[in-house]
Amino acid sequence: MTSPSAEPDAIPAAVRADASHQLQAAVLWRRWRSRSKPRASTSGATHIPAAIGLPPAAWRHYQRFSWVIYEQRLLLLILAILLASCALVWSVAWHLQRKPPMVVRAAPSLKETALAYYGIPEISYDQIAFFLHGCLPLLYAADDAGHRLLPLAQGLVAPEIYTEAEHRLTQSGKAVSANRVTQSLTLTEVGDVVADPRSRRAAAYVRGYLTLTVRHSEAEFFPWRGQALLEVNPVGRLNPWPFYLLRFEDRTGPQAPEWDLSHDNRRWLEP
Repeated sequence: MTSPSAEPDAIPAAVRADASHQLQAAVLWRRWRSRSKPRASTSGATHIPAAIGLPPAAWRHYQRFSWVIYEQRLLLLILAILLASCALVWSVAWHLQRKPPMVVRAAPSLKETALAYYGIPEISYDQIAFFLHGCLPLLYAADDAGHRLLPLAQGLVAPEIYTEAEHRLTQSGKAVSANRVTQSLTLTEVGDVVADPRSRRAAAYVRGYLTLTVRHSEAEFFPWRGQALLEVNPVGRLNPWPFYLLRFEDRTGPQAPEWDLSHDNRRWLEP
């Protein structure tokens, strides 16, 4: 008689493997069939409510802030409008960059035509002051080597003014050379400018001081005043300045400041 412990060994291995596969297939089939069935509740509750109401406090909170969604929609609409406007501006700017410029040459006005015909220029204070600062010091510049800057005034001043300045500097040339004197004129103010565009003239009163340096060590300063009458001059190679010094008077020394109250520029503009 065979013992019970020997019965499993008597079953062939192929039969045992086939039974194991059938058991696993049966378990998988039961799980597949039970996938749509609701699981049984472990707590014993059989009824599940379809909806759960909010507490009164939470419901009041949502009622008070229900307008937030409309605010978000409004902000979204405003943002969309701004983006569309920016895109429009960028497109227009890009289009204008590619557009070639257009120059319209209109005919001159009646005033411009009259000014060009009669040749009445505009007389400005800056031009007069710039001319006097560049012209008048040339009539006084001298040192022990002579008056080398005076020829630069040719064409800027009237011939009689140039001759008078040359005669004055030549007379004092020996004393200037013996004492090694350096003479220069410095302008400090150009005032009382009176202009008459029709006569193309302008008068100015100039203040400054004359500096004398002896032996390059001792310097003396003398008050200086001048009254100049200018005439508009066409710019050319001989005279690159827009003015011409037509008449000139000056005073040097302690009595020069007294001329500040007695000079009259308008008198010089009278024909």
